[in-house]
Amino acid sequence: MTVWEEPEIAAATIIDLPAVSRGGRRLLDAIFCAGRLSQAELSRSLDLAQPTVARLLAGFADAGLVTLSARAANRRGHPSVDAAINPDALFTLGIALLGDRLSMLLLDAAGAVRGRRSIGHADEQRADMIAKIVRMRDELLTDARVHYAQLLGVGLGVSAFFTATPNMIVGPPALEAWTLVNFLPELEAALGLPVMLENDGATAAIAEARFGIGREARSFAYLHLTNGFGGAIVSNGKLFRGHFGNAGEFGGIWTVTGADYPSLDHLLARVRSADPAVDYPSVEAMTGMIDPDTPGVASWLDIAVPAFSSLCSILGYALDPGAIVLGGRLPPSIADMLVARIAMPRAANRHGLAPPLPVVRRALVDDDAVALGAALMPLERALLL
Repeated sequence: MTVWEEPEIAAATIIDLPAVSRGGRRLLDAIFCAGRLSQAELSRSLDLAQPTVARLLAGFADAGLVTLSARAANRRGHPSVDAAINPDALFTLGIALLGDRLSMLLLDAAGAVRGRRSIGHADEQRADMIAKIVRMRDELLTDARVHYAQLLGVGLGVSAFFTATPNMIVGPPALEAWTLVNFLPELEAALGLPVMLENDGATAAIAEARFGIGREARSFAYLHLTNGFGGAIVSNGKLFRGHFGNAGEFGGIWTVTGADYPSLDHLLARVRSADPAVDYPSVEAMTGMIDPDTPGVASWLDIAVPAFSSLCSILGYALDPGAIVLGGRLPPSIADMLVARIAMPRAANRHGLAPPLPVVRRALVDDDAVALGAALMPLERALLL
């Protein structure tokens, strides 16, 4: 496949990223979140002097990172200037490597998805998977007419936990080829780009912090329900990784307390057992077909509700988040039923009061949140807060 490489278009859009100060990151972050802001609004919201904002905007405009347009004046004096992120300034790739699915999306500088690909996989060799990743990249770039040189970097979210050795992970049996191997140099060489690595729950939480409930609750616990079960912690809008990078491995709480472990692999087993005539080959196939009335779903919910109720109560008291967010690949209709039935045990009252507990909500970003959050990582590292 030929990747889009028309020279005159590439030359018009390739930029040399400037070093971005803390104040510059605050400004770009504010514009990224709002979509478009006036110079006056930026000055007020960031508590920066107008000349400082004007200087920063001019520098970013010269670098091609933002576009400036005049807004009609609503009073006497000069018209205000509107600023927006230039979506074609640069692009990132986000990869989700899950127990039975590989997906990739192309994200522009303004946070819009320009294309996506997704395929199933099962116990494949790492070299074969990397070849598929390269082909997916080429297809996305060709379809979006984006040049290689416009790519800033790659984020990768994997269903795995980190060991004490940096960048060394342990995945489920389907990802054995990626386990206890430092594969980043191999992947970076194949893609020709730097790759940032996180587990899948963490990258999904990054997407939720930017585009979902994080816009309302700056601190939340994210529960990531997929083939297995994990999650992440978002504190004041940013991912909290912990010492080894495993903060949010909430499935371990169920394991050490002897509680049931209601993952989607468990749900698949329940659905298969309830109706042997319907044999979904994978979690990915199942989640696109089932609903609350599917045989086996009700019995899974009966097991999941007490497990999630206890876990949410523990997280509420231990972390004091503003919200607990249920994300992952559970179909929204079933996720809503689970959220509605979660009842957190409360501590004994003192003076008629108990510590407040967080609200439990379904994630708002449910369309490949792992790949979306992964694509955000290089963008945040280079330009945003």
